[in-house]
Amino acid sequence: QALHVRYSDEAYALGGKTPAESYLRGDAILEIALTCGAEAIHPGYGFLAENAEFAEAVAAAGLSFIGPSPAAMKVMGDKLASRKAMVAAGVPVVPGATEASRSAADAAASAAEIGFPVMLKASAGGGGKGIRVVKSA
Repeated sequence: QALHVRYSDEAYALGGKTPAESYLRGDAILEIALTCGAEAIHPGYGFLAENAEFAEAVAAAGLSFIGPSPAAMKVMGDKLASRKAMVAAGVPVVPGATEASRSAADAAASAAEIGFPVMLKASAGGGGKGIRVVKSA
């Protein structure tokens, strides 16, 4: 009975009770899209909208993916790659490292060079959960 479903011409249930069993099932979404004759997929927000492999699968199935290209998603999903891309494009960025710290000593040296406080971010860190403010050495 969701509003967006009521306003849709057609709606297809993905089944399942958990995200992994329903809207994260890119294969099921593609199967439904191909079966019903869809020409494009808009993945919504988050999850599949940020999944370059899903966008590639949509294109491989002959459908249009409404969103960023897989290449852009791969850059956006990698914190260091996105920073390098912005620097290369001339976008002003806050001072920071352009390479991953391989040890606590590397991180400490980068922080000393940048100046405190710094924000320490896990490059593959879980939706902001890996961010820590470091106020001093």
